[in-house]
Amino acid sequence: MTGLERSAFAARCKDIGNRGFKASDWGYAVLAYQEGIRYLEYLPHDSEMQPLRFDHGGAQLNHLDKDMSLAVTLFSNLAAAFLKLQEPHEALKYAEKALRFDAAHAKALYRRGQALLALGEYSEALVAAEELLRKEPGNPDAASLKSAAALGAKVATQKEKALFSKMLS
Repeated sequence: MTGLERSAFAARCKDIGNRGFKASDWGYAVLAYQEGIRYLEYLPHDSEMQPLRFDHGGAQLNHLDKDMSLAVTLFSNLAAAFLKLQEPHEALKYAEKALRFDAAHAKALYRRGQALLALGEYSEALVAAEELLRKEPGNPDAASLKSAAALGAKVATQKEKALFSKMLS
């Protein structure tokens, strides 16, 4: 399988995963997205894949850029699917992988913030929301995330104060 064929297959996996996501079949979406990433991450020494006659796209920088963009989308979509599956640790892992490729990817930033919020990491979720709002000032999802993180932080602080007052009394 050539690099271009692997890229086309990974794009089809993304489309299949998107259909699963829209049908609320989160597990199916996860499998499809992971399969797409597996094809993009192919290494010539990988025993599960057939050897290539050339590398992944060769000197075609445009091809590599498209694959990088597709990888970011797949990682971000995996984060969304894991959020739906109530697995925020996995969601955070994939959102951060997407952000390693593209630190300004709005959906990955948002999903990172959602995962942090679900994990009770309110101050970090607030930072993620504020970062997204700096990049996209009118983003309503980011504003909602910021509000939820601020409220979560406030409630957590109140609970801590109540716990400490019980301990001291």
